[in-house]
Amino acid sequence: MFVNKTKLVANANKEIEAIESFDPKTTAIVDKRFEKELFNFSKDASANITLTDYKPNHLTYKTECNSDQLAVFSEIYYDKGWNAYVDNKLVHHFRANYVLRAMKIPAGNHIIEFKFEPSSWSIGTTISLISSIILLLGLLAIVFFEFRQKNKEV
Repeated sequence: MFVNKTKLVANANKEIEAIESFDPKTTAIVDKRFEKELFNFSKDASANITLTDYKPNHLTYKTECNSDQLAVFSEIYYDKGWNAYVDNKLVHHFRANYVLRAMKIPAGNHIIEFKFEPSSWSIGTTISLISSIILLLGLLAIVFFEFRQKNKEV
């Protein structure tokens, strides 16, 4: 959902205190450490954002807006492994309302994606592939040497 304004707070404790009395439809509470992600905007009443595809590790949204907007998503913010994309270009996202994801949405029609792409998964996949290749080469070597040994005996 797009918000009208942001409220910057000093730290996570103040963020928790601030969420006790605010309207999440209009305001995003943002910790000061994410201040560099904020920008000047005014809410575009005609702007909309729609979830078009949901998988646990890949969320896709379609947005339409006439000016840059701030969107707060109803998913938990977890920066380790989650990447945000606007039209397949990696962009920053940040935490708002203590637990949710937020990001700047540029003017125009865009596809927004959140993908879970932890580096540990790609490292594990590479190690698994290399191990499988070594195992296959080892099996081929055993078959080759056994075949060669049998041919020498004959």
